[in-house]
Formats: sequence, C-alpha cells, structure tokens
Amino acid sequence: MTQQIQRVELNEFYHISVCCPFCGIKVKNLDDPSNPKLDPCPHTLFIAHDVGFEFRSKRFNENLDITDDDEFWFPDGEDDDGIDSFTDKVTISDSVKIASYVGAPSGAGDYVGFAPLEDG
Repeated sequence: MTQQIQRVELNEFYHISVCCPFCGIKVKNLDDPSNPKLDPCPHTLFIAHDVGFEFRSKRFNENLDITDDDEFWFPDGEDDDGIDSFTDKVTISDSVKIASYVGAPSGAGDYVGFAPLEDG
C-alpha cells in the first residue's frame, strides 16, 4: 500500500519559521517577516504557497512525474485543486508536509514538504 504524505497544519502559529523535522535546519526563516529567507536542506521536497512553488527537489519532481524544465506549476491541467491538494499526492515514505494557513480574510496557505533520505 502506498502512503501519501502526512500533514501537520498550523492555523494560529502560521507566522513561525519552519525547521526540518529530520535535521533541524531552519528551511523557511520568518524571523524577519518583511524578508523571509529560504534555505532548503537535503530533506526538503518542496517549498510552496497558494500561488506557486518556490523550491522543488529532484525527488519531489520524480515522485509526481514533473520535469525540471516544466514551466507550469502543475502538469497537464491538474491545477484545479490547487497546490495544497497537489502536494498531498506525494508518496515518498515517511514524508511530512507542514501546511500553514493565515486566518480570514486572507486564508493564504504556505506548504513545506520533507522526507528522510533514502541512504539514512
């Protein structure tokens, strides 16, 4: 049985930095909200928001059959459900997605996915 990515949702603390659960690196640094910094670690699968991807790893692309050259956010018209639903389709073992949602009226979402490395 193939397991889909596990989810952790942040609704109140959406404004905190995101650290990798496998190595502890601060992957999405929100210490200065006006100047967020991205520092993907080897475990990072993707960093995205409702508008598009900021980072996609080779493992993520391969798992969802996306090419590095793909100029589209979604392959072959799969954009109907949005990035949140699209990234839920990841099937890498023990992968985890941290989904952060800003409250109303914005309702915007940020998504960071992680997975352990195959070689430990």
